[in-house]
Amino acid sequence: MNFILTQERRYGIVFLMLFIAGVFSSLYAQTLEEEKKTIRVLSYNIHYGVGTDSEKDLQRIADVINELNPDIVGLQEVSDSVMVSKLAELTGMKGVFGASTEIEPPNLYRLLGIPVPESQLYYGDAILSKYPIEYIGNVSIPSASSSRYEAMCVDIDLSSWLGQEEKLRLINTHFDYLNTIGTKEARKASIEVIETAFFSEDMTLAILTGDLNVIPQSEPIRLLEEKGWMNENLGKELYTVPATDPIKQIDYILPRPKNRWKVVEVDVIQEPIASDHLPLLMDLELVSKK
Repeated sequence: MNFILTQERRYGIVFLMLFIAGVFSSLYAQTLEEEKKTIRVLSYNIHYGVGTDSEKDLQRIADVINELNPDIVGLQEVSDSVMVSKLAELTGMKGVFGASTEIEPPNLYRLLGIPVPESQLYYGDAILSKYPIEYIGNVSIPSASSSRYEAMCVDIDLSSWLGQEEKLRLINTHFDYLNTIGTKEARKASIEVIETAFFSEDMTLAILTGDLNVIPQSEPIRLLEEKGWMNENLGKELYTVPATDPIKQIDYILPRPKNRWKVVEVDVIQEPIASDHLPLLMDLELVSKK
């Protein structure tokens, strides 16, 4: 038998081998890509929808959210459930409101004749999500200035995203803004309240979003890191306030536990008009269980 290959046959075999190698390489790359699970999270203090031009415009807030296309949003300084419903409608997301004050306008303001804008008579935080939400609750957190501060919590069903049953516990909050001895202690106490109310060691996935009113080098951030929350800035300065000329970071997205999350990207979005805060955006990769 003649085993000598013609030049054409040799070229054909080489081409076939390269083709097969390319197919396997493509399939392998596709498999790796499918194994990577990323989720986009936004934290945004929307200042009741009132921008730096003093105009109230929820459509601007919704436009920011829609352009960034997050999977989950933690909102602070939200007036009421009506505002949340409107934002949910404008973004096509599911919304939950966490109230900080009474359902009716606080009588104390009326009795004392304190001129409070109508938009601030109601107050709280909110969560928007592309995925199904189970409302867990909200709790008042310590404050040296008022009773307006709270932390809210939901469980987000990620089954449709992951292809398996798994929930994410999202905690959204707003810490006291004053700079006093009492407020510093109140912020640290707030962390303990959140831990006790909403977090346990059997929780597999969690994210904390919020306006914490402290800089990254502060004691409350150190305490949160000790609890297991991951504060990752990828070497960037993430200044979020004031919106028109930001000089410090007080807004955060903190994933937990560290062995289940990888921060792929984190950025402050330069939108100086829609609110007095800049939105903070983070892309997270979910690491498989080992």
